[in-house]
Amino acid sequence: MNHLFYLLSDPMLIVESDESRWSIRDVNQAFTAFSGFKKSDLISLDPSTIITTEESGISFEEAVIQLAEENAISPLLECKLITKASTPADVRMSCRKLQEADRIVYVIICKDLRESKWIDHYITHNKIMVSLIVNERYNILSLKHYYAPVQQPSSSYVNQSIFDLVADHERSKLKRIFEYAKNNRTPESSDFQLKLGDRYYSADAVIQPFYNGNRSFKNFVVILTSLHINNQEEDPSYKLRMLMLSKNISVTSLAQSTLISLTTISKIRNGKIKKPQRLTAELIAGELGVRPESIWSSYKR
Repeated sequence: MNHLFYLLSDPMLIVESDESRWSIRDVNQAFTAFSGFKKSDLISLDPSTIITTEESGISFEEAVIQLAEENAISPLLECKLITKASTPADVRMSCRKLQEADRIVYVIICKDLRESKWIDHYITHNKIMVSLIVNERYNILSLKHYYAPVQQPSSSYVNQSIFDLVADHERSKLKRIFEYAKNNRTPESSDFQLKLGDRYYSADAVIQPFYNGNRSFKNFVVILTSLHINNQEEDPSYKLRMLMLSKNISVTSLAQSTLISLTTISKIRNGKIKKPQRLTAELIAGELGVRPESIWSSYKR
């Protein structure tokens, strides 16, 4: 049991009572990272000083005893864990009673709810299509779709890299945005081409980084606020990106050679401008060696 206790990724602590007070007997590494406290700071500390159950209307002792009952009706309890930065984090607490020699100890597991709570709060003020939790290696830990026409079960995306769902030419841009959000500890917005199943979408996203109590990075939450299906054969922005890619022409070089602003080129390339002015279309198409109607079918005569 001790071996598993130290290896498990969920924050865990072992507590006991000597009839007069409760104390922390041990914690795993996940708990020290999450709380921000060193193990030496926590040993023998009264756990009720960092785990508050007041919102549930019961004391810490009552919560532990109720959760540890074998026939507990509700073996989970939402409460707050006070981190070293004095920031309360929402957690879901569960508990297991163990007999060790002549004493009883309780193993408490604190499931971090901050990401899911943030998503719930975002939904109350905004319409969203998909929410994802992504770890520091960019692997998807969870995916939930709301209004989006996601064809495959959400579970099929778990453990995939989020970049497997992003068009090849967009991956480096999106990775830079992830890194910027992580390093600056700020939410960032982005738009990119997304592939779900066999369909391509234009996606708008909000990326929110989360951190442990020791200030180490934990996860990203990615909210897709809009998804618009693209028909690859007809989508002008997709045709433009593929032409630029095949001819190895960057947005910057295309802007320089056509004397069109970098902002305008970027908006056309990302589909923000669906039909540019005729002269703009001719300049871009000419630089790529095609006629405007090869990219924008609306210019066909």
